[in-house]
Amino acid sequence: MKKFFFGTALTAAAVSAANTAFAAGGCTGPAGCAPASVPEINAYAGVAAVAVLAAAVALIWERRRAAV
Repeated sequence: MKKFFFGTALTAAAVSAANTAFAAGGCTGPAGCAPASVPEINAYAGVAAVAVLAAAVALIWERRRAAV
């Protein structure tokens, strides 16, 4: 339970720091506030990524359930 609370607090601190940086005008990069180009992702790659994530979560859940 302590790990859960520590992880939650750490996540909240990271989100808070990120929000503060963006609210204060986070356009400090070398390109200024210009939009950056990003790679495209097609639907099949997105579904495959979600499937891998779901499989990993299911595997961890089953291993924890079996250990108890």
